[in-house]
Amino acid sequence: MSARSGLARAYYDLSVMLDAGVPILRALDIAIEGRRGSFKRVLSQVRESVSKGSSLTEAMEKHSRVFPTLDRMLVEAAETSGSLGESFRMLSEWHEFVHRIVTRILSGLIYPVFILHAAAFVFPLPGLILGRIGITAYLTSVVSVVIWLYVLLAVIAFRVFRPESARLIRVPMDYLTLRIPVLGAAVYHLCISRFSRAFGMLYKAGVPIGESTQRASRAVGNEAVAKLFAGSVASVRAGGMAWEGLSPRLPGEYRHLWQIGEEAGELEKAVDKISQISADRADLYFRGFARGFPILIYFVILGMIAYMIFTLFSQVYGNLPTF
Repeated sequence: MSARSGLARAYYDLSVMLDAGVPILRALDIAIEGRRGSFKRVLSQVRESVSKGSSLTEAMEKHSRVFPTLDRMLVEAAETSGSLGESFRMLSEWHEFVHRIVTRILSGLIYPVFILHAAAFVFPLPGLILGRIGITAYLTSVVSVVIWLYVLLAVIAFRVFRPESARLIRVPMDYLTLRIPVLGAAVYHLCISRFSRAFGMLYKAGVPIGESTQRASRAVGNEAVAKLFAGSVASVRAGGMAWEGLSPRLPGEYRHLWQIGEEAGELEKAVDKISQISADRADLYFRGFARGFPILIYFVILGMIAYMIFTLFSQVYGNLPTF
C-alpha cells in the first residue's frame, strides 16, 4: 500500500467515526488498530500528543513528512470550525484521486525506463563491434548513460516528495514542467484543483476569503500556478472582490464560475465545481500522457537504432574492396 493510499484510508476511517459522534481520541484508537508499520507508529504518536493536550494540527505538524502541508492546513481550519469529519472525508477523496494519478503515471513510465536502459547498452555497440573502443570504454559509456537517467529521476523525486527542501530547484522546475506537452497541462489543471479544493474547505470552515486564498496558494504545489491566484489577495485587501484579482491566464470558464459564485453568494458551490472540472481534466491529460509517452519513447529509440544500424552497415560495407 502506498503512502497516499494509506492516508486516504485512514482519513476515511476517521471521517466515518467522527461523523458518527465518536470522540477524536477514540477515533484515533480505532484508526490505529487498522494500520501497520511506520504509519501505525506515527498515528500512535499523534494520538499520544493529542491526549496530552496538543491540538490535532500540532500533533500532525511533528510529522510533516507524513502529513502534507495541505492536510495540516485543512485540519487546522476544521478544528476551528468543528468540521473535522467532513474535512477528513474530503482529504480522503483527494488522496485517493492523487494515488490514482500517480499509479497511472508510474505504470506508463515502467516501459520507457526499461527501453532507455536497453538503449544504454545498445548505442555504444557499433564502436565496440568496429573495434574503436574496448570493453572498458563500452561499459563506462553504458554506466554514464544510466547514471544520468537516475540522477534525473532522483531530482524529480526530490522535488515531488520533499518540496520544502527543494527551494533552489523548485521554481525553475515548476515553470519547466508546465511547458512539457500533455504532462504540463495535466500538472496545470491538477494544481488548480488543489487550490480550489483547499480554498473551498478553508472557506467552508469560516476562514475569511482573503486568508483562504492566501493559504490555499501555499497548497498548490507549483509556484507558477500559485502566482495566478496571488492577485486575489491584493484585490480583497483593497476592498474589491477576489475574482477581480484572478490572473487572465487562468481558463475563462474558471474565472467566470468564480465570479458568478462570489456575486451570488454561493462561492462554495462554484469553487467545488472548478475543483471537479479541473480534476477531471487533469485525469484526462494524465491518461493521455501515460498512453502516449511510452509510444513516443519507443519510436524515438527505434529511429535511433535504425540510424545506428544504417551507419554501422555503411561503415562496414563502405570499407570493403570492390572488384
